[in-house]
Amino acid sequence: MIRTVGDLGAGAYLLMHKWKPLGRKGRDILFEVSDAENKEFEALQLQYLTSEFHRFDACIMSLKKMNEYRE
Repeated sequence: MIRTVGDLGAGAYLLMHKWKPLGRKGRDILFEVSDAENKEFEALQLQYLTSEFHRFDACIMSLKKMNEYRE
């Protein structure tokens, strides 16, 4: 089956953990996941939310959105 992931950070985390993206559809990243692998795929997406990688990704996004400093 084809699974979609809408969060770029979660997609990168899955890529770091063996999952190969098939491509993109709009903002979603597509992954092919067998029925047997589906639980592992779901668990890894939940694991991402409490990982240091998620914290790092959140920090990068906040820096990206920061306005230019002016004195």
